[in-house]
Amino acid sequence: MHLKITQKPSKNFEKLKDRRIKYVIIHYTGMKDQKSAIKRLQSKVAKVSCHYLISRGGKIYQMVQDQDVAWHAGKSKWGKDINLNSKSIGIELVNKGFQNFPNKQIFALIKILKNLKKKYKIKPSYILGHEDISPGRKTDPGPKFPWKILYNHKLTKKH
Repeated sequence: MHLKITQKPSKNFEKLKDRRIKYVIIHYTGMKDQKSAIKRLQSKVAKVSCHYLISRGGKIYQMVQDQDVAWHAGKSKWGKDINLNSKSIGIELVNKGFQNFPNKQIFALIKILKNLKKKYKIKPSYILGHEDISPGRKTDPGPKFPWKILYNHKLTKKH
């Protein structure tokens, strides 16, 4: 399956020797538009980034290379794992936080998740939302996120 990915590099990352990708964390940008979200994800001051950003129209941008550590999860925990940045790929969906997710955006997400799941042998139980790994601190991708569609594609466990 060929994915069309546009490079939009962010310098907000670090290198980690022997990085093992175990998780994919899904976020929404929570910003007024895509342009502001990209600007923030590239800002040296903000110190945040992600591996991929998916536009509302389904265009996929890569901001940090898979093997590098993007700064998307913050203080996080899943099971015995802490600091999930070092073990995960972060995907941002352009969404103000209260909007529905357009079909084109979700289909692009499904494509990239299938690709990452196969490439890094990621278990469905390790494709999570930011709210799952930072409960009480984060609410994304939020109540409008269509987890059922991902579940139906065998990408995640019941949410």
